[in-house]
Amino acid sequence: MRLTLTRLSAAVISILFPSLLAAQLMGTVNFDFDSDQLDAESRQKILEIAESLKSTESYKPTVIVGYTDAMGGSSYNDNLGLRRAEAVASALRAAGVPVDRVGKTETRGKNELLVSVSTPERLNRRVTVGLEDILAACRSYREIPLNTSDVGDALQTDLVTRVQEATSYYGQLTSSGGNSSAFQMAGAARADCEQAVGFNRDAIRKVEYAKKCFCSSARMQVALGLIPAN
Repeated sequence: MRLTLTRLSAAVISILFPSLLAAQLMGTVNFDFDSDQLDAESRQKILEIAESLKSTESYKPTVIVGYTDAMGGSSYNDNLGLRRAEAVASALRAAGVPVDRVGKTETRGKNELLVSVSTPERLNRRVTVGLEDILAACRSYREIPLNTSDVGDALQTDLVTRVQEATSYYGQLTSSGGNSSAFQMAGAARADCEQAVGFNRDAIRKVEYAKKCFCSSARMQVALGLIPAN
């Protein structure tokens, strides 16, 4: 199958490379109506998420996002969503998740309803806990928050995935006559990520090239139209 990759559709990307579109979701906590308090069900869910986080080897911090149902005004719901996210973050720390693993809290308020209804639907009153994609749109690889303590199986797996993604894009862009910025960025990402994969865990330049891999991969995704530029 030959694809024109100036801009891929979300449907195609989700089939080929689902990791590009979705953060790694660790769990969802639901709330009572107009409340930021944790009930018995939500506390049990947080304990399950905490155990998953503690047993998952990852260099990525969490991103905790709060949502509300469709009832009420936007400003009020933005604040309520943030309070819910902060309540979950505090509970995760209390459950033994290391402070440096509990990352930023955000709110979407009543945007991005899980169930598109105007009624007070509990499934919409939620907080999601996921592992943050630290790529974003990269200006400099030196800005990537990665250090030697992050080197491990999880990082190596991610680097290998980046090599595979960049190699696939590069090949498809070559087939479609690509001499575009996306083609160039795919080539750079492939080279940087291959270098990063090849270094031993204790090599001084492992982290340096891992950062370059992530940055080149982000620039490739920007050139392909998959993520916005900063």
